[in-house]
Amino acid sequence: MGSKYPPSVRGCLPLWTIALELAFLVIFFFFTSYDTSSQDPKELMGIYRVLQDVTIMAALGFGFLNSSLRRYGWSSVAFNLFLLALGVQWAVLVDGFLEWSFYKKVIIKLSSIKLATMSAMSVLISVGAVLGKANLLQLTVMALVEVTAFVTVRMVDRKYLGTHIHNAVLAGGVAVGASCHVIGTPWLAMVLGFMAGLISIGGALCLRAYFNHMLGIHDTCGVHYTFGLPGLLGGIVYILLMFYEVTWTKNSMFGLKPQNMEGGSCD
Repeated sequence: MGSKYPPSVRGCLPLWTIALELAFLVIFFFFTSYDTSSQDPKELMGIYRVLQDVTIMAALGFGFLNSSLRRYGWSSVAFNLFLLALGVQWAVLVDGFLEWSFYKKVIIKLSSIKLATMSAMSVLISVGAVLGKANLLQLTVMALVEVTAFVTVRMVDRKYLGTHIHNAVLAGGVAVGASCHVIGTPWLAMVLGFMAGLISIGGALCLRAYFNHMLGIHDTCGVHYTFGLPGLLGGIVYILLMFYEVTWTKNSMFGLKPQNMEGGSCD
């Protein structure tokens, strides 16, 4: 079956792709180099095995996962390989330049290629949502934008917010745990999780030093502001929600309406 792409797309896609690859070639030539330092062979082999597994899953797993469409059976596999190669190249450059020193080149290691492959997998997952509606040129632009955003966010979390985000996620789960069965709207769960996350991050920045130096309380893992205060918040919200349910909707503590109780006779 012939291509249904308009002539403009079929004409500009090869030229645009070649120009992009030439730009990558120039950047890699002037600003990158391979890691020539000696490494532990066992550690290197371990990284290589992980890279093999990740690459096979990205190249074959995601490729054939999207091959269910009748007209995109083989195209999806080809698109997947193309976006994987493009995404890995771009991820290596973006990841390297975010840690780049002006007077040094970007050092390409086996671990950096593994990390770049995992970054490119975010694009391969997203392709499944638009496959069949977007042409290859649009997918190329999506790959460049999404890899840039993914690598940047990962770099910022890893350097500045990794621990805080981890604690905030736990605090959100603790806060909604007691009242999750009575929360009837998504926005209420979002507000409660947001408040618990703010408490967790604020506690990590302020309460640890205050507890240790002022009160003499040692809290290594942040139990107070990750579990204690969010749990207290969740308990208060649970009491308020139950009070609202009993007072305003006339429900019993077991969730049965009065009319249901009256009509529950054995007649």
